[in-house]
Amino acid sequence: MKLLTQESIIKNQVDTIEQFKVLAYLKKQLSIDDFTVYLVDRFTIKVIDKNKEQGYFKYNIKTKSVDFYEKNIKNKEMER
Repeated sequence: MKLLTQESIIKNQVDTIEQFKVLAYLKKQLSIDDFTVYLVDRFTIKVIDKNKEQGYFKYNIKTKSVDFYEKNIKNKEMER
């Protein structure tokens, strides 16, 4: 897991296209500055708010959308 700095978030510096799409979604839907953001895997970004609540946003290749999970779920279906 890799912590993203504010500069990395602003410059969209992620490792994969799927992470880029998730980050773009988060920037559009949330006030991303209020969260700590981590790259988890090729498809997933983890966010933690100021209350230490966490969530996982994962790019779904089949539906071409971003899905939200309260827990990190390893789903091999999404990796195909």
